[in-house]
Amino acid sequence: MRVAVTGGTGFVGSHTVRALSKAGHEVVVVARGKKRRPRRPGVSFVRGDLTDSAPLADAFAGCDAVVHLAAIIRERRRQTFDGVHRVGAERVAEAARQARVPHLIHQSANGVDPDPRYPYLATKWAGEQAVRASGVPFTVLRPSTIFGPGDGFFTVIAKLIRLSLVGPIPLAVPIAGDGRALFQPIYINDLVQCITTALERGPDSSVHEIGGPEHMSYNDIVLLVRDTLGARRILLHVPVRLMLPPVFVMEHVMRNPMVTLGQLRLLERNNITRLDSVRHSFGFDPQRLADNADYLNDY
Repeated sequence: MRVAVTGGTGFVGSHTVRALSKAGHEVVVVARGKKRRPRRPGVSFVRGDLTDSAPLADAFAGCDAVVHLAAIIRERRRQTFDGVHRVGAERVAEAARQARVPHLIHQSANGVDPDPRYPYLATKWAGEQAVRASGVPFTVLRPSTIFGPGDGFFTVIAKLIRLSLVGPIPLAVPIAGDGRALFQPIYINDLVQCITTALERGPDSSVHEIGGPEHMSYNDIVLLVRDTLGARRILLHVPVRLMLPPVFVMEHVMRNPMVTLGQLRLLERNNITRLDSVRHSFGFDPQRLADNADYLNDY
């Protein structure tokens, strides 16, 4: 197939492009900025901006499918949640309609919700609705928290734990709140397999919530990352209200803050679905975080 991938240079996108290329598909990576030199056979780069559907329609012309993965986990300058998640999805869906693409695979997020108190989830929700209303045959994936080389959640925890090792007196690892919020980590390779399976079987006009094989509290995750790094540190639970001022400062001073106020608020919510979700929707059993966490030693 000829497949266009938006966000193809990001975390999920780079793994997806690699897998599609390896499987023999022709891949068109739509990315902002200068054109890049292809590093894999059958992969080409097209400059495209999600704010304009016309160039996107040209990039999508002749494609058998579009995999829309462009997203952000924190806002930065002109890159806002609304601009990337809602407007971007609207433009991609419209461009796919104009180019008569027969299948649009859209990566949403588990727990999407129009509640404006959670801008990340609310804009993901709006983007998903744009895809579903576009008239383009679609498949929507709602993954829980994704882990693997290059992720932006588990690697941050690893960095926070490493910071506690700096200096003559080791510090405890701070945990916002009680740490009981539940997650269902899904391995990047398993998510990519879900994407390729959806691609091969065609649009089903369905929404698939997917997650790994176990529900883990935030405490469980931090402890697993700590043990993977071989760091003997205790967890220090800090009331969320006490975390707000330093996180606010971090968000407004640092170019790449390790945590934002929005991410802090998301720890109030569980991020889980049925444990057999991947088996139910895609016919295979996903892998556990504990069996694939060694990559964190590189962060």
